[in-house]
Amino acid sequence: MNQKTILFFILMIATGSANAIYTCSGPVTGVAIEPATGDLIPETAGGLSWPRMCSVSVDKNGISTESCKVIYSTLLTAQTTGKNVTLWFNDSGNCSSSSHPEWQLLHGWYFMRLNNN
Repeated sequence: MNQKTILFFILMIATGSANAIYTCSGPVTGVAIEPATGDLIPETAGGLSWPRMCSVSVDKNGISTESCKVIYSTLLTAQTTGKNVTLWFNDSGNCSSSSHPEWQLLHGWYFMRLNNN
């Protein structure tokens, strides 16, 4: 390789996005809504514990109340049928509690799927 090619690859690596796409999968249990805020907070969803996902009362975290109600319905379906959900993220985190602390709004979350397991 010549020097220009090597420099090109170094620049590509150095300027690459710090964000990565990753997924978290797992069962859904204890689907709950906080009465004071309308926040949807399942005990577990996609392998995460007590994630604050959205609100059925006000637009929150970039999610409309209408979309949150559909998410709520999907989580209830997963819980009732024993199916897992997969959550997609595009931030620099991972599926750990240090990236997604309990009771905090999910960051980087952009997609959810009810699995066929």
